[in-house]
Amino acid sequence: MKNLESGSSLRNTDLNLLLIFDALYRSQSTTRAATELHLTQPSVSNALKRLRTLFEDELFVSTREGMLPTARANEIATLVAEGLSSFRLAMQAHRPFDPASAVRTFYLYVSDLGQAIFLPPVAAKIRSVAPGVKIVTIDPPLDEAQQMMKRGQIDLAIGMFSGLEGDFHQQRLFEEHYVALLGNANSGISETLTPAQFFVADHLIYTPTAGSHVLFEAALEAIFAAQGQTRNVAMRVAHLVGLDRIVASGNMIACIPGRLARTLAGRTDVRSCALPFEIMPIDIVQLWHAQFHRDEGHRWLRSLVYDIFHDGRHGVEF
Repeated sequence: MKNLESGSSLRNTDLNLLLIFDALYRSQSTTRAATELHLTQPSVSNALKRLRTLFEDELFVSTREGMLPTARANEIATLVAEGLSSFRLAMQAHRPFDPASAVRTFYLYVSDLGQAIFLPPVAAKIRSVAPGVKIVTIDPPLDEAQQMMKRGQIDLAIGMFSGLEGDFHQQRLFEEHYVALLGNANSGISETLTPAQFFVADHLIYTPTAGSHVLFEAALEAIFAAQGQTRNVAMRVAHLVGLDRIVASGNMIACIPGRLARTLAGRTDVRSCALPFEIMPIDIVQLWHAQFHRDEGHRWLRSLVYDIFHDGRHGVEF
């Protein structure tokens, strides 16, 4: 690649192009990349033209599924991400963090459920004490998120997680109990949900990409198996939006976290009931990679999240 062969060529390269490449690669959309970087879509499109010249490759091909990366883009994506991560860490090293004057973007890994629960109070607090701090949420699959955290592309993960190993730290925030959400039109079920009613009901299963809702589902499947029952799964949904309306429109039950149920409590066509058996509560944690452990800005963000959500029980790091 002749454009980057010499030191002088690198000095003449606009390194902002690499930020745009990284955002395009992750979002596969010029619109989403522009939103994330607070640029106009024409600016991103113009940068893509310059990137294509720089790397002598198409890099991203427009399809119905989005801007799909070429083999060349896949080849350099990790190198670009690692380079940007190292540069960010170098810029932040030993720099005091003053929330009132800080200008920084943090990338959070949360599901749409987590966004609904965590972001409103976090955003309100940040706007009041750190107006220059911006938050971007993303929800790739867990294995991809783990690699992104190692590369410095994700600052903090909040939710329920399992299977993350290696150089990660986590801090318990609170424990979550699940409840059953059902429509008020489901007249066969009173205020108390019985085991028999639960076992014969049609179920809607919510399976977000981020986090480990799967832990609860595994425990629930074990209960069905122990009772010799087969779960009637009428629908599986990957997104939170519309879940309450779907439940309200039919005789289905959805098992969801209690905090989510409370956010839906204002609706007149759905209600929540306690589950008719005991399932161990699941710990909700915030989790980060070791490279951010001593970063002052990151420590401030973790402290802010902890102060808002911790329930006062065993909130230690490990």
